[in-house]
Amino acid sequence: MYRIRRQMGLVMFWFIGLLLMITWAESYTDRIPAPRNLTSSIKNPFDVTWSWSPPDGVAADKGCVKYESSLNSKNHVRDFSLSREVYCALNDEIHFHVKAFNICDSSKDGEWANISLPAPPGDVESSVKHFQCVIYEEGCMNCTWQPGTKPHFAYSLYYWQTNLGELQTCSKYIVSDGVRQGCHFHESRQPWNASRIVYILVNGSQDYAEVRPFHSAVDPQTIVKPYPPNITSITLKENKLFVEWAEPSHFPTRCIAFDVRYKDSILTHWKDLTGIKDPKFSFDIELKKKYLVQVRSQYNGYCGSKSSGEWSEVKHYGEAAETDRTLYIVVLIVAPLVVAAAAITLLVYLKRLQIYLLPPIPDPGKLFKDMFERNGEMLNWTIQAKECQIFIPKEEVCIPVLVEVEQELECILDYQNLKRTGTGKGSEELL
Repeated sequence: MYRIRRQMGLVMFWFIGLLLMITWAESYTDRIPAPRNLTSSIKNPFDVTWSWSPPDGVAADKGCVKYESSLNSKNHVRDFSLSREVYCALNDEIHFHVKAFNICDSSKDGEWANISLPAPPGDVESSVKHFQCVIYEEGCMNCTWQPGTKPHFAYSLYYWQTNLGELQTCSKYIVSDGVRQGCHFHESRQPWNASRIVYILVNGSQDYAEVRPFHSAVDPQTIVKPYPPNITSITLKENKLFVEWAEPSHFPTRCIAFDVRYKDSILTHWKDLTGIKDPKFSFDIELKKKYLVQVRSQYNGYCGSKSSGEWSEVKHYGEAAETDRTLYIVVLIVAPLVVAAAAITLLVYLKRLQIYLLPPIPDPGKLFKDMFERNGEMLNWTIQAKECQIFIPKEEVCIPVLVEVEQELECILDYQNLKRTGTGKGSEELL
């Protein structure tokens, strides 16, 4: 019985595996083949078109077949077209992928077809660095860069827009130290449109060596940086300070807003206000303080991406606060000096008080220092009578001593006789 059940289990296992293999084979055979004849063509350094033919067996079913394409596995596009045109900066290698899929039967997916465009030739380090563009007024743009590892190259800038047929050459270069390091664009001098993306190419050559081309796609709406406004007047009315400035004349009024910041001469942080429409502003002040004001232009989101220019020069109002500020600075400088002097005085006083309350203890060893360190004096001390042994230095020093004991006086006289005649009571006892 057990053997029969085991055999039935094996049969069921084989049957399920066979069904799975058949299902997988059917799904694999239902996959749409990859598109054929995939090619790429470059009209200019910024305009690339990829084209292909329908996969085998799907031409008659065109209404249900779409194509999905991508660049470097990004920027996916799905449509019925058999080509795709892309405007891009060709600084790196580009991998293009395309496949067909059936929109009428979601279970039918397609195989990918792939093609690559190599990166531009040349050493990467020879390409220009830190490329950037700024629109500082309407219709005027500056693009600047720094030379690569070989700055002696003669750099050239070319640009193109979708409304232009051919590549255009920069007509006014920005030169620094004899090397081209930028280009100035002006709508009145050369054809370009600030409302369209500008595709830029910078290359160069020198002594049969080539610079690796640098490509960039610049959106003028995102690089606007208006000039700082000019503050024309600051007036005081009823404890309010009224500030007025001139509007930028290089941009439409609807595209510009303003930021204002101010502070008094004591504070270290600014008070900011943004999105001011009119070229004027007022705020309450304290009459005894001096105030600082700055204004900057802001390119708002109605005309492009929001961006801000540089702050204007600082404008001052009020002179009464100058004395207060000077006093404030003097206090900051003098206060630490006063504290330091008081601390030093306190330390000196405490040192003297310590000596007065806790006088130093004398060293007993110093009393016998001369007795044992001077040569010959030990002998003079030892030859005296035992009851009269006192230490007398070798040098005769007259020290007034008041002797009240008669025996001590006798000992001193005997010592003098001993020294003069070599006889006396002390010498007899020693002999």
